[in-house]
Amino acid sequence: MSIYTRSFAFLKPYWLRITTASLSALLYSVFSALLIWMLGPLLMALFDVSTSVNPLRSPSEQVYQNGSPPALTPPDSMPLASTTLPSNPESAIPSVGALTEIKESIKAGVESLVEAETALDTLFNFGLLIIFIVIAKNVFNYVQRFHMAFVQESVARDLRNIIFEKYQKLSFDYFHSQRTGSLMSRVTNDVLILNQSLDVGFNHLVSDVSLVALLAGFLLIISWKLTLMAMITLPILVWFIYFIGKKIRKYSGRTQERMADITTVLEENISNMRLVKAFGAEEKETHKFHSATSRYFRALLKMVRVRHLSSPINDTLASIVGVVLLMFAGSAVMTGSGNMDASDFFVFIVAMFSLIKPAKSLSTIHARLQEGMAAAERVFSAIDTEPRIIEAPNAVSLPGFRDKIVYQNICFEYIPGENVLSDVSFSVRRGEVVALVGPSGGGKSTLVDLLPRFYDPQGGCISIDGEDIRNVTLGSLRALMGIVTQETFLFNDTVRGNILYGVESATEDEIIQAASAAHAHGFITELPDKYETKVGARGVRLSGGQRQRLAIARALLRNPDILIFDEATSALDTESEHHVQEAINNLMKNRTVLVIAHR
Repeated sequence: MSIYTRSFAFLKPYWLRITTASLSALLYSVFSALLIWMLGPLLMALFDVSTSVNPLRSPSEQVYQNGSPPALTPPDSMPLASTTLPSNPESAIPSVGALTEIKESIKAGVESLVEAETALDTLFNFGLLIIFIVIAKNVFNYVQRFHMAFVQESVARDLRNIIFEKYQKLSFDYFHSQRTGSLMSRVTNDVLILNQSLDVGFNHLVSDVSLVALLAGFLLIISWKLTLMAMITLPILVWFIYFIGKKIRKYSGRTQERMADITTVLEENISNMRLVKAFGAEEKETHKFHSATSRYFRALLKMVRVRHLSSPINDTLASIVGVVLLMFAGSAVMTGSGNMDASDFFVFIVAMFSLIKPAKSLSTIHARLQEGMAAAERVFSAIDTEPRIIEAPNAVSLPGFRDKIVYQNICFEYIPGENVLSDVSFSVRRGEVVALVGPSGGGKSTLVDLLPRFYDPQGGCISIDGEDIRNVTLGSLRALMGIVTQETFLFNDTVRGNILYGVESATEDEIIQAASAAHAHGFITELPDKYETKVGARGVRLSGGQRQRLAIARALLRNPDILIFDEATSALDTESEHHVQEAINNLMKNRTVLVIAHR
């Protein structure tokens, strides 16, 4: 499936709104083109207002009550330009060919709508018709933009949801191999760019294509020779658009990577602000951020330079062609030697120059789509990533923990060829407390990370009650465990929300009981809003010891069969550690505990 097909497949659920928007865009173009066509007859009505009952017809076509036209005695104030019009415009319009018949049919249709007894009434009808066309045009423009905005934002929401859901399913090794900024950029910046491409691809594509087609049709109807002359630059423009689009897709991918660099530096700096200030590294971090923004600026500048190259070239070519046609057609009308009258000439010029804007828009659509496709490749690369930790097709659910955990000949490596664990075997019976003690980097945390299947070993197996954990459902396996890690993670939520995380059905008494067991209830009641106090991002409004005790309360609330403490008391002061250890000792009864410690 091509990147285009896959990207636009996200529009399928919204086909009804897209259809409505597309039809509205088409009608908007029709009324916009009709408004341009009306200028020619309106011009003739203004020039001939004193000479005819029906100013839409040339003098030879008029039918007067006395059978002959009145004498033409223009006032002295009549503009000199009016004297340059052909004395007999009818002679300049040969009634040959299908295009001429179509032109006359359109004129007759407009005539039938505005025809009145007097010239002033005809002019009044013109005004009413133009007002109606303008209102209709803008109504359909609004309908189109509203429905496409709904589709765009819906697709952006769906993509962000899909990427986030995918992140929840991916294994830890994926996050270790990716920069945080790059992961965030896919959800924010890349989806935004792809969303903007959808805006260009539909909001402008339908309306601009239809408007270009209608205006080009007008030009052909009025003068096919002049229209063909204007199209001599078309092959050059098509090649140029393709060239620009190819370059922009290349530079857009680089630009998005540089934006991910900025996001990474920013996220790391904010998350580690305490460390930055403690080491006086503000200047170093500022230089790092400036370097990232400079690289983004240079990459963006290359893309912008190429993108904006199309507009001046298109304008120049269009202006040259327009001036040539203006001179050619204008001289023919003024001498009466062409096949257009003054109103045809006026509509031709207005339509031709009105064609420039939608044509320019179409010339940029390909470039903008290439930017979107570069973003789509990054988005789909994340969506297509297969998680390494997956459930077996016939996975069974663990009803609980009854007997023992067995590690058998475990071998593990993060990087191929670099062993972290080699042929490790041991067992833990229900109710036992097993301590893994040793220096940093010895593989202690890795051993316990294998138990909830954050990773899978390359050799050996881990079993619970004789069942290989790779053959059980992840939900039932991890439901057995309460985990307090060495690094405390809290969400930007209330104290209550952080303790309740993963156990939403707990009662108020159970929450207080877990907090009391973790020696957290005392300091919580001293907070401004007690259990409803916001702790800030990563719990920055709490001390290290307070954060750790909330994490312990969160684990204890699950009332798990297996407790895992990875340096869980390392951030506590001596007195708090003593109280928490007493609580943990009580909770260890009838539970299995894995403890990682340096002492």
